[in-house]
Amino acid sequence: MMHAYAPPHNSPNNGEDNFGRRIEEAVTGVAEEILHGVAYVDAVIVPQVRREAGILARVLAGHLDRLADTLHPSANVHSGPASGAGRKPVP
Repeated sequence: MMHAYAPPHNSPNNGEDNFGRRIEEAVTGVAEEILHGVAYVDAVIVPQVRREAGILARVLAGHLDRLADTLHPSANVHSGPASGAGRKPVP
């Protein structure tokens, strides 16, 4: 027995409901992929960038120290750890 208010199986509204459900599933899938991508960046990329940024800062400090020495050769007297004494030479 068919109810008077139930839409038939091949009514136009049934197709719209199916389309809406497919769009919702697609949006949910995209959201899940974005969350996986963010988790990967947070777990792998960010720690690697932090490590490499520290190395880069030390290399850059060495280059800037040598540049300052060439610009001001008379001030090339190092006295203490803050001025570069004890640092490894930077290639």
